[in-house]
Amino acid sequence: MASRILHIDDDPIILELVKMIFSDDLSLTFVSCLNARDALAVVEDLKPDLIISDISMPDMGGMELAHRFGQNPAIAGTPIIFLSGRTRDLEVYDAFRDLEATVMQKPVDPGQLRSTVRQLLASQQQQMTQASNQ
Repeated sequence: MASRILHIDDDPIILELVKMIFSDDLSLTFVSCLNARDALAVVEDLKPDLIISDISMPDMGGMELAHRFGQNPAIAGTPIIFLSGRTRDLEVYDAFRDLEATVMQKPVDPGQLRSTVRQLLASQQQQMTQASNQ
C-alpha cells in the first residue's frame, strides 16, 4: 500500500516541484492543498502518513495548522515537515521542538527531502509495527 502524503503550500509551483521530486516513487501518493482550510477538510478522510507544510500561508500558518492536526486523534502524531525560507530563524523556537517537526529550507534540496521523507516514513512504520505487536 502506498504511503499517503498531505502537502500544503499556497504556492502552486512549490506543490508541483515537490510532486516532481517524488514522481518516480510509486510507493507514495500525494494530496496537495493550496491552503490550510482545504487541508483541514481532507485530512481526516486521507489519514496521511506524513504531512509537508509551508509555514507562512495567508489563511492560517503552518504552526496553527499543525496544532489543529495534533488535536485530531485520527492524525495526532503524524510526522510533519515544514518548508520555509526562514529556517535559520525558526529552528530555535520551542514550538517547533514541541511539535517534533522537521524544518527544511526553501528552496528545498531534492535529495535531502527524499531522504527525510523516507526516514520519517520508515520510523513511523516501525512504531506502528511495534505498537501492533504489543
